[in-house]
Amino acid sequence: MSKPLRIFVTLLACAALTTSPALAAEPVTATADFQEALFNPVDGTLDFEETADGIKVTGTFQKGFASDKPADYQLLVLDNSTVILDFSKDFQEVAEIEAAGVAEFEFTTKTKQKIADIRNEDVVVRQLVDVAAGIKVQAEIGRTKIIKG
Repeated sequence: MSKPLRIFVTLLACAALTTSPALAAEPVTATADFQEALFNPVDGTLDFEETADGIKVTGTFQKGFASDKPADYQLLVLDNSTVILDFSKDFQEVAEIEAAGVAEFEFTTKTKQKIADIRNEDVVVRQLVDVAAGIKVQAEIGRTKIIKG
């Protein structure tokens, strides 16, 4: 093998060895930490991770859930009032609500959205509540910012 070819092969091998860890880098993540406050009874944490299938959400809520019916809740990512991502159906499928809290849960929402698209946006929990006989509305019971994980 000629000297230039050996140098090229050596450089190529070094490049492959040094870039491999970059390819297997930490997954892109974010988190949302809900703190109980006046008119915002939800207290808990959501963690977001970018996957090949979409965004994986893991979380738990210690309090704030008055109804034990998962279908009464929405979990949304909002940019002001515009819905960027709706996690509601996936959340409703896995949520186990007991004693005003939600046991640890995990789901992956199939989406082309990335963590960068939702970071610094609001994640909101809404509950369907009766305001009068037969009249139900979605009331916001929790809101917080999604921050870098």
